Amino acid sequence: MGKTAVQPATFFTEREFVCWRGREHDELYSCKVSREGDHYVSLNLDIMPFRFANAVVQHIARCLYDALLVTVGNLAGFVPTPAACDSKLTRTFRKRGSGEWDYAAEGRFNCHEAEDGVYVVEPWSGEHERTEMVAVYTIEDGGVELVFDFMGYSFSMLDAVWLANALMEAMGREPLDTLETTSMSCRRMAGFYPAEFRRVL
Repeated sequence: MGKTAVQPATFFTEREFVCWRGREHDELYSCKVSREGDHYVSLNLDIMPFRFANAVVQHIARCLYDALLVTVGNLAGFVPTPAACDSKLTRTFRKRGSGEWDYAAEGRFNCHEAEDGVYVVEPWSGEHERTEMVAVYTIEDGGVELVFDFMGYSFSMLDAVWLANALMEAMGREPLDTLETTSMSCRRMAGFYPAEFRRVL
């Protein structure tokens, strides 16, 4: 399927995530990505259901993948430059005192709770709409975090690439770890890529 592929009528996949901030206690939680219909992708994190509008899903997926690239680069001694894209989230890169990099992507969206208790995230369309922040951050020691105004969900690098790909596939598009590698540049600093991430980079 190419970038212009027709969105699938139905899609479902699930995975058990490592809670990165609670990994010392072996904390896990479920993540489910699904699609029914043409306008939204559903994401269940632990017990919280979300519904992302099509116009938001791809931007969240790309920012998750950016965070993954920066995290892997920190571990492997590379400075990755994620592929340029028109994002609804503002992306920033900051260098730590240690020489490693932090990544943040922050955007404001029309977020509201639907009658069925699902937290809906849609594009902001005007100044009269109430907006809330949705953000993606790297975490020191190799984690990634997806943050909403009321809650944050941390997970491992492997979980991050799985989620980015699942969101893209729910849209009927190619997974990002096959699309982005040829358009990403890396500057070698030192060291090498761990074997489990060679397929990503």
